Amino acid sequence: MLLVAPTALAHARQGEAAPRLLKVATLELPVQDDSQWQQRRDQVLHLLEALQPDVIAVQRVEQDKSRNNRACWLAVRLRYSCDFVTADPPSQPLRQGSAMLSRLEVVEDGVTLLHPPGRYSAAGMLRVKRGEDLINVYVARLWPEPDEAAIRRHQTGDLMTWIGATADGLPSLIAGAYAASTDELVSSSPGFQPARKNPGERVEPPSVAGSTSRAHGLDVLFQVKHFSGVSLEPVKLDADGEALRLGVIATLQLQDSAL
Repeated sequence: MLLVAPTALAHARQGEAAPRLLKVATLELPVQDDSQWQQRRDQVLHLLEALQPDVIAVQRVEQDKSRNNRACWLAVRLRYSCDFVTADPPSQPLRQGSAMLSRLEVVEDGVTLLHPPGRYSAAGMLRVKRGEDLINVYVARLWPEPDEAAIRRHQTGDLMTWIGATADGLPSLIAGAYAASTDELVSSSPGFQPARKNPGERVEPPSVAGSTSRAHGLDVLFQVKHFSGVSLEPVKLDADGEALRLGVIATLQLQDSAL
């Protein structure tokens, strides 16, 4: 029996299903002009190649009339899909919004406008397929201009209503940037947990354009009934000897209830 038991245990372990993990990054690109982008873009590309997130949400993306934007430049070279999400009309010469990059198969997508409308008031959704699982990834910048509590609550309420109408009972998460404090964010997003609020996590909120000391910042919110947080790591770029924080990458595990 002493010889058989370890062999049987090894076979049992081999038969166990692999953890159903999903890696999601939310970030802002570290440049304000074309010359800076030319200097940094290959560094950003190599960093993302090393991290290999399944989905990347990029905040504060600008797209010119030729439909060029920096997030989709990265997507082409990473061999990811790229969806640009904006509230601006196609006729506008410079459109502002966010981008959703995915290396997983995208089976459905969507866009909605959060009210009151503003520069970054469009939210997007990708339904991606990971193995046999379908997962909804939403992107939103809940950082209105002006940043007022009533506007934040209204836009967050719009987003929650849209998720309720489009999620179809599937596991859902939100990759975004949040001006609200952590307590306000949790109370206004019932059923969702910020990855950075997990016990034991010590990742400080990355710097974000327009950030304030009370703002929650960049993070991934996940439905606690469908996911558990495995890890959260800062996404950092070495810029002239200093660590430039771009955002965070969350590794989440799907629960059996998501089947």
